[in-house]
Amino acid sequence: MNGQVFSLPITEVGECDLKGSPKLSPQNYMHYCSPGSGGWGIIRVALLVPESVMLFVSPAACGRHGAIAGFHLGFKKRLFFLQISENDVVTGQHLDKITLATAEILNSVKPKPRAMIICSTCIDDLLGSDYDTISTRIAKDYDIAVRLCRMDPITRERKTAPEFSVQQAIYDFIPHSTTSDSGVNIVGCFAPIEEDSEFYEVLCRAGINKIRHIAACSSLEELYSMGCSTHNILLKPAGRLAAQDMERKLGLPFCFEPVVYGMDNITGAYSRLEQFLEVKLDTERFREEVLGEIRYYQRRLGQISIAVGESINASPFELARALSEYGFAVPYIFADQLLDFDQEHLRWLQINRPNIRVFTNIHPTMVDILEEKLTVDLAIGLEAGYFCAGAKTVPLTLDSQPYGYRGVISLLRQMLDAVNNPRSHREQVYDSGLVI
Repeated sequence: MNGQVFSLPITEVGECDLKGSPKLSPQNYMHYCSPGSGGWGIIRVALLVPESVMLFVSPAACGRHGAIAGFHLGFKKRLFFLQISENDVVTGQHLDKITLATAEILNSVKPKPRAMIICSTCIDDLLGSDYDTISTRIAKDYDIAVRLCRMDPITRERKTAPEFSVQQAIYDFIPHSTTSDSGVNIVGCFAPIEEDSEFYEVLCRAGINKIRHIAACSSLEELYSMGCSTHNILLKPAGRLAAQDMERKLGLPFCFEPVVYGMDNITGAYSRLEQFLEVKLDTERFREEVLGEIRYYQRRLGQISIAVGESINASPFELARALSEYGFAVPYIFADQLLDFDQEHLRWLQINRPNIRVFTNIHPTMVDILEEKLTVDLAIGLEAGYFCAGAKTVPLTLDSQPYGYRGVISLLRQMLDAVNNPRSHREQVYDSGLVI
């Protein structure tokens, strides 16, 4: 299979880089990277900033993905494009047009935006265009908060890859606060933690009444109030640069505790949060409550086999471990990345489930994998559903954010619903907002 599949125990793990794929020769290490993937792409993430608009400066080919996503996902009225021509690239004239485009936007959009994100592409990275000076001048001339982000897949292998730097940009709007209200910010994810999670009740009983998330902010003032919090809880690795910046600039320490689905892993997460927040978190009642519900779903689902993908609201390796611990068979994992916090779960799988096969989605020979006709009852993640044709699919997208013990029940409920009421995989892809 030319290196895109390996089995556990994974002797190739030592040869894997941080992307999680086996070391490939340069001629084999090629994959398509969309300039503006849909779903939670750069543009949609940036527009989490309330009362904001985006000016996207790009060639037409780069802009069309964002434009389609804008129509599909409902943010087209806040998204504006300045198209770069070949003449602009040669002369740099597009940089002069940015100020004119800003004036046109601010004079036409009602109500007037209070924040602007200017997004450039790989071309300006290669040209070395000075967007910092332009944004400073616009902020002064038009009395508007301006931040920069870049949609530049050429930096994908760097620490400042687009998915990291865009979160750094949106949280950079938050000013330093001289007051504190002992609140907690949830950062890194794109949706607030689900309302039915025990997380809110657990923290509230510990005296933490303000839990903030950028997607719940309807005004810039509400976004600025995140600076009044005393702690950040980071749920997704892509928010690490932002969390580090907020710690340095705003004095907000952060703790990385991603969503997990194994019971012991959830217990461990709450224990670490206790130490980080310096409070007592009473979670035992919720653990016992959920253990009973898990037994119910185990009976209803039976002995099903499950493939796990990477485009999910979870670590594919931790989720595969959790499902295995709940008694389900997990023959396949589809993942391109192997992050530090995955290592513990990878080792557990290596010892306890040595026959799992792990595929790297980005390898060119994955186009042939459909010929293998991988068969499972259920797929979690759209790519897992694609490669395991015929499986009933749970998208488990980033549009909602489960957390804690009740997050397990949320997942099991979705699994049972998919088994009893399967949906077309094509419809699920379309509904997810992916731009193909």
